Amino acid sequence: MANEGQAISLNNEKVREFTAYLGKTRHSVRDKAIFLLTYRAGMRIGTVAQLTLNDILDTSTKVKEVAILRKSITKGGKTITAYLSHPELRKALEDYLAIRRKCRVDNLFVSQKGTAFSPNSLSQLMLKHYQRAGIEGASSHSGRISFCTGLLKNKVDIVAVSKVMGHSSVVTTQRYVDHNQSELSAVVKLL
Repeated sequence: MANEGQAISLNNEKVREFTAYLGKTRHSVRDKAIFLLTYRAGMRIGTVAQLTLNDILDTSTKVKEVAILRKSITKGGKTITAYLSHPELRKALEDYLAIRRKCRVDNLFVSQKGTAFSPNSLSQLMLKHYQRAGIEGASSHSGRISFCTGLLKNKVDIVAVSKVMGHSSVVTTQRYVDHNQSELSAVVKLL
């Protein structure tokens, strides 16, 4: 159960459902790459909106394995490391870069008009996609919540997860964990 007012965490079925939906959108390659930066790298949508090509490409124009995110684009104004090593994410970014239109802005993701997304407009775009896909309770933060929940449920050390998420405290990281009714019932049966 998600915390009150918090976006839901997506289970594997919902992720498949959402990526299938994204595959049918007008800008499917772009939109899938945006989603996967939240779901496979745990990025906030506001940071995704402000990424530039230099943030994710090395000097030979290949996608970096590790990106150092400028404090001017992160929540809390601190430099954060993003890990772009997941194969699905890397492929999505490479696919998008292959079709990204040339434009005057350096932002990684651009609108159909060739302009940069604001954090709010990109958040609204992803919310619209979740709603049209019929995934109730999801928001632009659902990918990030799912990323964190997935790491913790796979028994990754909470301190490591906190660092990957860019949290100052493990208490913040703990709030991201989403447990469904069957998981909670199974825990109670252990006693």
